[in-house]
Amino acid sequence: MAEKERKRPFDVALDYLTKCARSEKEIKDKLSQKGYTAVEIDDTLSKLKEYRFVDDGEYVKTFLGFYKNKFGKKQLELKLVTVKGIDKDLAKEIIDDVLSDDEEIEKATSFAKKYFAQKKLDFSRESIAKIGNWLYGKGFEWNIINKALSNLKMEIEVEDA
Repeated sequence: MAEKERKRPFDVALDYLTKCARSEKEIKDKLSQKGYTAVEIDDTLSKLKEYRFVDDGEYVKTFLGFYKNKFGKKQLELKLVTVKGIDKDLAKEIIDDVLSDDEEIEKATSFAKKYFAQKKLDFSRESIAKIGNWLYGKGFEWNIINKALSNLKMEIEVEDA
């Protein structure tokens, strides 16, 4: 009797997907948590992929649509790989396709400018290091950070002139 009352793993996965888009790993984890076997989980994922309800590549693009303006490439990649379980190569490839270095520099410069203003910093060596470290924590690479700091310095000099 209890076996008949238990939902099929496909139905559980569909219910889980109706709330928001999910990665393969998130669905695997949810089904595993509900006590389904590895065979049931694999069969369910195959069916979900066949119906195109689950596609990690599309998931990454959707994720980037929401978060690309909040973090740098490295932080986005870290979140996708460690938290969402996306394959590292897939995540990196799509992130590189979606975000250009010019966009990253522009975003990092904007972040640096806001941080500079909020913290009421001067342009001393310590302040530059503080901004650079903060940008690094947001997931920007050092080459992007250096260009953003140069842009920030030029903007500040123009405003002061």
